[in-house]
Amino acid sequence: MARYIKANPKVVAFLHLEDTRNQLQDGNYLLWQADMLELDMGSLVNLPAILDAIGGIALSAHEAREEQDGTVLRPLPVATDPRFIYTPPTSPQTQSPETGENAPQAAVEESEGQGISPEAESPAEGAETAQEGDQEESAGDGGGDEPENGEED
Repeated sequence: MARYIKANPKVVAFLHLEDTRNQLQDGNYLLWQADMLELDMGSLVNLPAILDAIGGIALSAHEAREEQDGTVLRPLPVATDPRFIYTPPTSPQTQSPETGENAPQAAVEESEGQGISPEAESPAEGAETAQEGDQEESAGDGGGDEPENGEED
């Protein structure tokens, strides 16, 4: 099964793939398994050793999708090859998943999915029910008030 490779920007720059591969919210990239052949570190049979050298991780299609969506951001190990040792900058781009800047957008999407009609209808329905109850009580009270006042007999 083909795997996706999450790698740091130094690996992507070495391969000259900055413009052709997806950059993730944490600043790292998703590469294709076949991209590892361009590193001249051996065949894909040695993928675990290649990943150790570049400080990358192999992902299934589902895991790669989570990374793209930003729902899960897996940390990368430190590369053992000095060419690929990377220290991420402390810019707002790398901080955004941790600070939750995406949370307000998610909240907006959730409220859009629910719509405002259930919230708007609930008070109105409650008011209508209360009004109907008041009308029934007043009709009942009018009939009940007369015998209590003693006006009929």
